[in-house]
Amino acid sequence: MSVLLTTHDPRTGLPAVSYPCATPEQVVQICRRARDAFFNQWRAVPSTERATALLSVAALLRDRLEEFAAAEARDTGKPLDVARGEVAGAAGLWEYAAALARTEHSECLSTATTQGLALTLREPMGVVGLIVPWNYPLITAAERMPFALAAGCCVVLKPSELAVGSLALLVEAMANNPLFPTGVVQVLFGQGDAVGRALVANPDVDMIAFVGSTATGRAIESAATATGKRVSAELGGNNHVLIYPDADLPRAARAVVAGGFRNGGQACIAGTHVLVDPSVADEWAAHLEQALRERFPVGEAGTVASIQPMISAAHKQRLLALIEQARPAGFVPLPGSLLDGPGNFLGPVVLDRVPLHSPLRQQEIFGPVVTVTRVEADKFPAILADNQYGLAVYVWTAATSAALAAIRQVRIGRIWVNADPEFWLPELPVGGFAASGVGREGGAKALDTYSLPKSVLIF
Repeated sequence: MSVLLTTHDPRTGLPAVSYPCATPEQVVQICRRARDAFFNQWRAVPSTERATALLSVAALLRDRLEEFAAAEARDTGKPLDVARGEVAGAAGLWEYAAALARTEHSECLSTATTQGLALTLREPMGVVGLIVPWNYPLITAAERMPFALAAGCCVVLKPSELAVGSLALLVEAMANNPLFPTGVVQVLFGQGDAVGRALVANPDVDMIAFVGSTATGRAIESAATATGKRVSAELGGNNHVLIYPDADLPRAARAVVAGGFRNGGQACIAGTHVLVDPSVADEWAAHLEQALRERFPVGEAGTVASIQPMISAAHKQRLLALIEQARPAGFVPLPGSLLDGPGNFLGPVVLDRVPLHSPLRQQEIFGPVVTVTRVEADKFPAILADNQYGLAVYVWTAATSAALAAIRQVRIGRIWVNADPEFWLPELPVGGFAASGVGREGGAKALDTYSLPKSVLIF
């Protein structure tokens, strides 16, 4: 009898859904099946047919949007309307990947002689082990899986043990879709230490695509590359918001509250650490307090209607411990902050006058906590350069020259200027620098992540 993995509804703490954990033998079988499907079927399917298959998944997501949104919301604690938006966004990614599948092409190159022909062909990587996190199961999978399939790869998907979301529904539907041969897309449920580790080590897997914490990602990178696997990994982010003296302060404050607390702050691109020039710091604090009260009115904070709960009680306790650890260094909670809440609920929390070297600023918080540090704008670049992460940054300034200078100076994968992270385009790649990961996903070159060129000389 299989051991069951049970996820829990973060809003209530009650069991949500149970899944059978994969045994070591099943990991071997599934990876072998994926390899057989790659060499014997999917690799040879014309790109036009792969595109048609991907479009059918997009149509499925749109047709069954409510069902997928309900599953996503139940496991992650998201509001249902937010989950609906994520399902629609995932469908858009599948559609974009389908369009890219039809752009596969070889390149013909000139040779040193008048005879012969030189060309390159793209070869799919093979079997991709895809490991996705609990905060955005469907979206993080959609940023990767359809592009791997478009390139001609097969996928073995490993969701988080904390929140599978709608991924079980997705894989089941694809398994019943005649456009996808058996074994092209499969799923493994289970703990990361057991099932995830076995997937990374399996010799039939050619590549690992991972989204998650930096510590776990580095361990996966080491284990995967030791056996010759390629790796694409989007890891943690300790992201800054830069408030220059000429910024539109009311608009920036609303954006910080919206973006910093979206998904309960449990987002790798959350704008967690605000740097504000002292010349406007007091005015900024007033606007931030007003934005906080407007979005999270007194009496609602900490309830189901206000902010998304933490994924688990353990995650909430970790955040509370971080705040307590930082108290001796000093901070001032803005009015409207809630340093605790019922069950798994916490926040929103905005901490003003956080010292530059506070423990809160040294690591990814990954929760509904926003820090504000008062520091001169000319020091912003040095502070960002000293940050080991390089995933996202938000720049607020009316001066085009200041914005361009910041864009050129930072080594950060995703940059928003005078905007919050509500808006992104499938055409833009995602990924980070330094401790925030390796490789890029999405964008016009997305298929290059999941394929390699073959060079050919013909005489």
